[in-house]
This record gives sequence, structure tokens and C-alpha cells, in this order.
Amino acid sequence: MNILAIETTGAEASVALINDEGEVFMEISDQKMSHLQNLMPMVDNLLKKRGLSIDDINCIAVSEGPGSFTGIRIGVSSARALAQALGLMTVGVPTLESFLYHVPEYRGIVCPILDARRNQVYAGAYRWTDSGQYEEVVPGAARHLDQLLEQLAEAVCGGSAPPEVTFFGDGGISCKDRILEWQEASSNSNIRVLFAEDGIRLQNASSVAKLALELYRKGEIKSLYDLKPVYMRKAEAERKLEEKRNKQK
Repeated sequence: MNILAIETTGAEASVALINDEGEVFMEISDQKMSHLQNLMPMVDNLLKKRGLSIDDINCIAVSEGPGSFTGIRIGVSSARALAQALGLMTVGVPTLESFLYHVPEYRGIVCPILDARRNQVYAGAYRWTDSGQYEEVVPGAARHLDQLLEQLAEAVCGGSAPPEVTFFGDGGISCKDRILEWQEASSNSNIRVLFAEDGIRLQNASSVAKLALELYRKGEIKSLYDLKPVYMRKAEAERKLEEKRNKQK
């Protein structure tokens, strides 16, 4: 059994194959924001390296968002097209939760932050439990950074989460100064703050594939028609159109 995983929600596209033994093989684009041109050639190259054909794929998984609106659309549309052509089921993988699979042995809080622009971030917080499952500490949503940090502090200070947080994603770097200011506040001084290293900081298809395999085993598969992008907020063009309509009323 082979699952093909697609990750296009960030600046760098990647694809991965995972088999039922959990072995993962990944291909990453060396060009940023070129998902449309590079996605299918990367799939072909990955299959050739593994000595497989497109017919050896049993399921299509895709990082469903949040992230880049254009990237999400490309990934979900490509996954649907492949599933339709091959007659396969799909798995929609929550992008924020996939970061957990960057660090499966880590027992602190994993907090991915993706830049959502307009002074907002897409973010959530999660942790691995002793049973090897993961749980949500702060729900994934589009919000202001300070709202996220406030919710993190409540979870840690309330004793429901460990006092160590590692920040991932492009927002983990762009918001670093504000995060350190938050950590230095007297009420949060017991919280240890870390920032993920470059090699594991951003989204990648390997982690998408690992979570996809878990979801597949749980029976959380869907038809291509039920595979939907998860934007977490309205697109800029849609928001402006609504504002224009409201002004005309």
C-alpha cells in the first residue's frame, strides 16, 4: 500500500510516498512559489526513484490548509484530479496538526504559526501524550498573535499543558520578537520558548504523509468530491467584494 502526499500550503512544494510500514520518501521543490509548474514533475520523479508507477498509488493525501490560498487551491485541485484519474479515495490532512509529525518524540507544546497577513496568523497548539496520541492545546484558527499567546499562557499556567513551547512555521520567525517579549513578561517567565530549526521549521509532505497514514488507518478517508480546502478565513478578493456590496446597500 502506498499513499501519495501533497504539500503546497507554503512557499516550497513537496510530495511524499509512505507505505504501510511507515517508510517515507520525499521530494522537495528547490523553487519557491512554483507549485503549479513543479508538482506533477516532482510526483513523476519520486515514483521513478522508488521504481513505482502511478498505478502503485492506493490513496491520495493532501495538506488541506490553512496557508497560502493559491497553494491550497493547487494542492487540493491536484489531489482531486489524481484521485479522479486513478479512481482513488483521498485523505485531507490538517496542515497545522501535521507539524506534530516533524517531532514525534517531543513532549513539549508544538505551536505552528503561519503568516495570514492583515495582522493575523493561522495558528494552533498541540502536544503528544504519553500514549502516543496527540491532543489540542489551543484550537487552530485565524487570529491575532496576541490572542494566541494569551491562550497559550492560560493553558500552561492552568497546568493543562507542559511549560515548554516550540514555535514552527514562517510566522514563528516573523513574530519572534513579539513572542520573546511575551515570554519575558513576569507572568510567563516559567514558560520555556524555543524556535524550530530550519530543517523542520516549515511544512513538508513527509509529515503530511505520516499523519495521512494514521487517518487512513482510522478510516478517515473521503471521496474526491468531499475533499475541501480549509482556508480558515475568506480570501482577500472575497472580503473586498463583500465590503463593496455592503457599502452599496
